[in-house]
Amino acid sequence: MLQIRSFSAHCVQIAALAFALCSVGNARVTHIVIDETAPMAAPADSPNTGIAYEQIAGRAFGELDPRLAGNAIIQDLVLAKDADGKVRYVASFVIFKPVDMRKASGLMWHDVPNRGRVFPFASQERVQGDIMLASAWQGDNSGATAVRSKASIAGMQFLQLPVARGHGGTPVTGQVLGRIVNRAGMASQALLVQTNPVPYQPVSLDTNQSKLVSRGGESMRGEVFDEVTIAPADWAWARCDAGNPFPGTPDKSQICLRMV
Repeated sequence: MLQIRSFSAHCVQIAALAFALCSVGNARVTHIVIDETAPMAAPADSPNTGIAYEQIAGRAFGELDPRLAGNAIIQDLVLAKDADGKVRYVASFVIFKPVDMRKASGLMWHDVPNRGRVFPFASQERVQGDIMLASAWQGDNSGATAVRSKASIAGMQFLQLPVARGHGGTPVTGQVLGRIVNRAGMASQALLVQTNPVPYQPVSLDTNQSKLVSRGGESMRGEVFDEVTIAPADWAWARCDAGNPFPGTPDKSQICLRMV
């Protein structure tokens, strides 16, 4: 297991969203935009549910007040505020609901997407007339879950967050911990969250400003076994392979090791 510590700009992480008005000035949704609506086919295992369903995709626009004590847990929130002192975000969502709401059961399931992927809506829940809501929750995704101008029924969920800025609009930097698990071979390894590229990149290609270690394992209690620090001269922020070996071509999204 490889572990990286590096310095990188980062986005403010908003811990939770709700698609209902919260207490005044806390974390309220100011408005909702519907981007797409379409009918849902009956589930293959229960084609005769008796309840016609539709799916709705849209975006919820919300704001936070960094002056409130309940929001203080959000790292660097005050550094992302607009001119009026509020911090704003946009979260995509998709809703599966009966077309005739008189047939709704009154129960709504709120699912958390898996890296933007929405879980299937169980046919048993549709038979009962339940409603399902899936909303974005992770703001540091990119690639397939990158922020888009509109939400879509078939697309990945995304969360648009403001970027924290220092004095004069300078980027905020800090240590970021990343892992590359069970990788081998001559090629460099990309920094990924599942299949999506990590949006954080090192401030400098100088490996003396980062730390790369190899670990034999970790326990559920956080214990580390057989950790070895890899010398800065033995790895590079670079893209490499058998035809282009270490030190490779400089690339802030890849790690290349000197093969011995």
